[in-house]
Amino acid sequence: MTNIKTFNSKETIQQQASEWISRIDRGLRADEHKAFKNWVNSSESHRQILFDMAQTWDDMSALNELKDLMPLNKLAAGPQKPYRSPRLALAASVAFVMFSVLSFLMFKPSQLNGNDALAHQLMTHVGEQKPVTLDDGSVVYLNTNSELSVHFTEQTRHITLIRGEALFEVAHDTARPFIVSAAGNTVTAVGTAFNMQLLDEQRFELLVTEGKVLLKNEMTSHADASDEVLDPLATQHGGLLLVAGQKALVAENSAQEHDLSIEQIQNELAWRQGIVVFHGEPLVKALNEISRYMPVNFNFDNEKLKEKRVAGYFKAGDLDGLLAALNNNFNIQYKKVNDNTILLFSDI
Repeated sequence: MTNIKTFNSKETIQQQASEWISRIDRGLRADEHKAFKNWVNSSESHRQILFDMAQTWDDMSALNELKDLMPLNKLAAGPQKPYRSPRLALAASVAFVMFSVLSFLMFKPSQLNGNDALAHQLMTHVGEQKPVTLDDGSVVYLNTNSELSVHFTEQTRHITLIRGEALFEVAHDTARPFIVSAAGNTVTAVGTAFNMQLLDEQRFELLVTEGKVLLKNEMTSHADASDEVLDPLATQHGGLLLVAGQKALVAENSAQEHDLSIEQIQNELAWRQGIVVFHGEPLVKALNEISRYMPVNFNFDNEKLKEKRVAGYFKAGDLDGLLAALNNNFNIQYKKVNDNTILLFSDI
């Protein structure tokens, strides 16, 4: 018999730790649990590398097994008092606190009523646009300078539009209604597509491009949002049912709705192709829209110029192209005051 102990390389321990994480993930058998305990207690390197790898891969099951074995203060070999590094002691203390909370959340679903939540934030900067696929398969297309929060549970899919604009292509799920909140109202769907632009804290524009949605004031209670969305008489519950091709300007307690043509819908969604479309809007309103796509401020040398009507297709973020178009098509001159400020004036 020999008492010689082989010292494994760091790479070997990492390989062993990876194998243990894989086994823990599928669930340890009784004999494996004993072997794992022996392996963990046999070396501080085993414990530290397993802990580091579990943290790196965010493996809660492996970390919880470590928590169950803490404090790890007895080595397999010999009765001597083991050395415990301050780093490991601190890591163990932090892990114990962290997993006390995690264990409460993970292993007491009755106190959460089955509502284990998945929440995160999505956002874009000025001039940025991007699509995001959510965990349920729905796709959100965020326009420039937009932000929303996502909160999914087993019962609902809830999104809050904090600022900006987004197009939602909702994965069909009658058991979990898809709810977007903004400006004191909610838009509920179970499988459809719609566009929302938050104008300010009190108003937003809603365009339904596919299926139908139910618009309701957040203060209005309702029993089952998914049933109401499919109910053609949903207005009897205090909501407004909008179908594909309809647009509404929504304030806290009101909604002005109207129908759009296919061409009008395409113009409304032209931002997906990086295009901004105007149909005779006042210049000040048009340039406010343009400013959403680039960090620039427009000043006017007189109030009358603000009301000048403009129309056309403009590439979002193309400042030089915009200024050239204003000059050539509307006789509006400009002067660059600095990198972020443009003065507009006209002789007419």
